[in-house]
Amino acid sequence: MAPVFSIISVCFDRMHMKGHSPKGGIMTHKPFKLGKRILILCLAGLLPIVAVLATTTSPEATPEYTEVTLNLGNITKTVIATGSLRFDKMESLTLPEDVTLRSIEAAKGNAISSGQVLARYDAEALQDAIDAAQTALDEQDETLLMLLSQQRSDQNIKPAMAGVVKAVNLQEGQMVQQSLQGQPLAVLSTNGLMQVSIKPTTELSLGQTVRVIVGTQNQAGNVARLMDDGSALIFFPDTRALADETVQVTLSGVTVGEGSAQIGQPYYLYTDVEGVVDSIPVKVNASVTRNSTIAKVKYAEPSAEYQQAVKEREDMAQHLLDLQALLKDPVYRSPMDGIVAEVSALTGQTLKEGDCLLNLYPEQAFMMDVSMDELDILTVMEGQEGTVILDALSDIPLPVRVERISRLGNTTSGITNYTVTLSVREDSRLLSGMNGTMTLTVGEEAGSVLVPLSAIMNDRQGNYVMLKDKTLAADAVQTGVKTYVKLGLSDATHAAVTSGLQAGDVVLVRTSALQPGNNRWQGMPDFGQMPDFGQMDFPGGGPGGNFQPPSGGQRP
Repeated sequence: MAPVFSIISVCFDRMHMKGHSPKGGIMTHKPFKLGKRILILCLAGLLPIVAVLATTTSPEATPEYTEVTLNLGNITKTVIATGSLRFDKMESLTLPEDVTLRSIEAAKGNAISSGQVLARYDAEALQDAIDAAQTALDEQDETLLMLLSQQRSDQNIKPAMAGVVKAVNLQEGQMVQQSLQGQPLAVLSTNGLMQVSIKPTTELSLGQTVRVIVGTQNQAGNVARLMDDGSALIFFPDTRALADETVQVTLSGVTVGEGSAQIGQPYYLYTDVEGVVDSIPVKVNASVTRNSTIAKVKYAEPSAEYQQAVKEREDMAQHLLDLQALLKDPVYRSPMDGIVAEVSALTGQTLKEGDCLLNLYPEQAFMMDVSMDELDILTVMEGQEGTVILDALSDIPLPVRVERISRLGNTTSGITNYTVTLSVREDSRLLSGMNGTMTLTVGEEAGSVLVPLSAIMNDRQGNYVMLKDKTLAADAVQTGVKTYVKLGLSDATHAAVTSGLQAGDVVLVRTSALQPGNNRWQGMPDFGQMPDFGQMDFPGGGPGGNFQPPSGGQRP
């Protein structure tokens, strides 16, 4: 330390030299102030050097410690957030259409109760609406009778043309529309002819007679058309040949080509009748006349048009009943308790379908949105329960439940927060907009070794404490053994130790760490007693500590 104080001595000498005038006069007050400032600057620059020298030259200086014996205890981690009460949802109150409002007896912000009169109807206009609804219902009944008669006459499926039945796509017991799936119910040949297209190996002429072999049948045919691509279209009598059946064409006993038989002039029979096939009175290759029965369908399902008409009739009948009931008591009463959010209708308005009288907040459905940062959000789950203390009801903790956790975060200044929605249990004193603080218990550790936060220090290897050295004599100066630990949950004063310590261990806590406002927590040397330089005003305060104890509930 001697070199240091030599430097200080030089500063004092310079100060005194500058304090005397060149002529040997006495130092004035102004030069003395200048010298004092020089001394202050010297001392400010020397403080770091003094700290280093004190550390290296005073190993005998030891800090003072307090011994703390570790015990078992419980740690509870909580998450705290603030928010405001709001209504959960809004209910729309609608009225029957065609009624005219005589008066509206509710306004925005009104608290209303179940059964309270919210509006009154115009009785005269209501009677006119009843008469009109009855007329519309009578007309709908006539429409249904007409559609029903059509349904009953369409149960026998009939062709509009005569011909030979070449295919039937139904069987008895099948559902008509389910089985057909858009295909024709039957195919008829209407001209008594079949046809086949071939690529002849021998030149043919138009109208030439050829022989067509169908299975075991050999019958005459005629060349009806010669195509530009060299193919020939041949017609032959419709006897037993079926569509897509392979036939041979011969000339003078020699085969000149073969192809698939096709119906000369087909008629495709479709139907929109729905029901179960009762019987099919015709066979393939049978001749049928126009309007003869191809298939009989029983228990035919009503058509889509008929079914729609029935539903409309039911709605019209219910509407009439609603209007008639209103005539007995022409008022609208609230179906629930709540707060009027807004009034949508006007006095004198005749309501139409979908028109709303007013929107209502159910009084019991209060929610609260709170913001939680990314360090806490993963500890919160839907269904968790906690409490909220409202500013207006500070002595009453109200139960809350986590209903929703937003997956969309809001990042500001590098910190991301998430919105958590809570439901608040019913209480008649609650009002929308009340502010409160919510507390959720998100973790508990029972029977853990608890260590004071003031005993925990850290470096690059992790968290550690100074464990009392039990090998030293009782009167020896304790500096402790550096012992690394793993931490669990923590609260405002203690942390749970998961490994590294056990109950009964004694840790050392610097006495200075227990003193409020002390900034010499970790790693600061003890300078002993500084020299007295007199009363001086140093700029700023002393050096500060840099230890940050673990925050509550976070695992390092």
